[in-house]
Amino acid sequence: MKIVCDFCKTEYVLDHVPTKPVKCAVCGHVWTPRVPFRHKTLIKFIAALCAFIAACIFSLVVIVNMNTKKNHPLVTKIDEKNIHTVLDENGNNRIFVSGNITNTTNDIYGLPNIIIISYDAVGNVLSRQTFMPPATLLESKTTVTFNHMLSVDPTNVKRLSVELKESK
Repeated sequence: MKIVCDFCKTEYVLDHVPTKPVKCAVCGHVWTPRVPFRHKTLIKFIAALCAFIAACIFSLVVIVNMNTKKNHPLVTKIDEKNIHTVLDENGNNRIFVSGNITNTTNDIYGLPNIIIISYDAVGNVLSRQTFMPPATLLESKTTVTFNHMLSVDPTNVKRLSVELKESK
C-alpha cells in the first residue's frame, strides 16, 4: 500500500494499512493514513456480476432453443410406392428409396443433407444413412425428388423414415 505525508508529500510503500498514526521520517509530521477506496475491487465485482448474469441469460436461451421444436420450412416425405428392392452391382439385395422435399415458404432455402433411417420390427434403428440432396437451393413453394439406394440388407428392414440433417 502507498501512503503520502500530508505535510511534505513524501511517499511511503507499506505492506499493510497502519492502524495507528504514523510519523514522517523527513519532516516529523504525524498523521493517520486513510484507507483508500478500492475502485478496482468494485469494478471487478460489477464485471463479475455482469458476466454471471450474461452467462445465466445465455444458458437460458440455449436451453429454451434446444427444447423448442421449430417448424421447419422444408418438409420431407418418402414415397411409399417408390420403395423397391433391387440388386446392386455385386448381386446383393438393397432398398431403393424415392421421396420429396418441399419448401413450404415464400423464401429460397438451402437444402441440408438427407438422412434415411431404417428400423427393424421392434423399432430399433438398423442404419442411418446420410446423403447429399439433389439440389443445393429450393425455390419457394417447390418440390424436389430424391433417390437413394440404401446399403443395409433389406431382410430385417420393416420401416423407413427420412430427416433433414440440422446445421450446427
